Amino acid sequence: MNPTPPPVPKQGHGCLIFLAVLVALVIVAALVVYHVVARTAFPYRFLASKIEKANPNLKISGITGSLNSGLGIEAITWGDDPQNRSEILDLQIKYTFSGDPGGKARVVVHEVGVRKVHFDLADFGPGTDSTTTTTSPMATGGSSQALLSGLEIERVSIEDVLITDHATNLRLSIPKIEWTGFKWTPTSFEPGTLVVESDRLTLHTSAGRTIPVDGLDVTFQKNLTGTVLPALHPAIKQPIPFVADASYRAQGQVRASHGVVAEGKLEWNTTDDGGGSLHVRQLDLPSFIDARKLFGEQAADLPGDLVMSAVATSGFTDGHGTMNITGGSFRLGVATFQIEPVEFAAAEQSGTTLQAVCSTDAGKIVWALPLASLGKEFHPRLRSTGMPPEEILARVFAGKPYADLNDQEKKKIDARRAVYFPTPEQ
Repeated sequence: MNPTPPPVPKQGHGCLIFLAVLVALVIVAALVVYHVVARTAFPYRFLASKIEKANPNLKISGITGSLNSGLGIEAITWGDDPQNRSEILDLQIKYTFSGDPGGKARVVVHEVGVRKVHFDLADFGPGTDSTTTTTSPMATGGSSQALLSGLEIERVSIEDVLITDHATNLRLSIPKIEWTGFKWTPTSFEPGTLVVESDRLTLHTSAGRTIPVDGLDVTFQKNLTGTVLPALHPAIKQPIPFVADASYRAQGQVRASHGVVAEGKLEWNTTDDGGGSLHVRQLDLPSFIDARKLFGEQAADLPGDLVMSAVATSGFTDGHGTMNITGGSFRLGVATFQIEPVEFAAAEQSGTTLQAVCSTDAGKIVWALPLASLGKEFHPRLRSTGMPPEEILARVFAGKPYADLNDQEKKKIDARRAVYFPTPEQ
């Protein structure tokens, strides 16, 4: 009787075992990759090394965090001077992501913190050529928002900011920036609370309020108080306090606003339909602004004791409607001018001239300001029938005939001639 042969192993079992091991290894590898990419600082460190290789003067150190939770950087330093390098210290960004059934993401930025930001503009190298074409962040903002169901920024705290420029002697110090409570959804917008303390500008926002505007009580979403300080621009002669109120549309655009400057001497109002108003009350512009440091050496004298009202109808800011300047007055030199009322459509502003008249014993003097470039330049002209330029200037700035001026007074009057009576080449 022949012995029973031994059983032959089934080849299929070995294949199944091999496939199971292979799948397990793939799963483990995927989990390892996911852990490395999403739960460690490896992606940030990899990106930092690429940036450092492309910029030999830049060093990024102490990177922590992960794509899932945020980023921490101990120091970013750059610049050619080893003893005075630009630096950002203790940068922290903490955030979380969550999805909704529609496939959109909700992002919550829990904290953005920086302990120190000191840099010189010269360390950024030469400026970008003006002919370079760049894509505006706003151009892609719509597609980015389309992927979000909500964005919150709980807290931003930046301390000890110092911006300098050795080439221009610029020095901007901002000891404190705090921003909390920002919330955005496709149907709502809350800008949050902002605090900025600097040697050039202070800003403090708070909850909205209800205030009277042009005879009506209006409730605004946010209130902002601040002061523009002389260090912000050489043309600013003294601190300029301001208070502003605003409401917003869902996408963040200002829907309506109200503000006062210099303790109510200037007040503006804009409405949701594109209208608004402006009221100026005894505003002495020369005490706040140096026109020549703002508009150039050929700028004319700013009016003092300015009183004026203007009302814009619905749609003016969109290129429709009309602006009605109802009149007012101002002082120029020693003369008082009465502003003549004028009304014009938005499309007509570039061809409109604002006029004011001063009556003297020698005749009427007209001050004329083209509105085409208002805000970019300030070049009003003076004219009077039968009065030569030096006589007009003497009546306005000295209050007497040119012939009665002494040599020093004539010199001052003659210096203004090129400003108010430029030659065609000017």
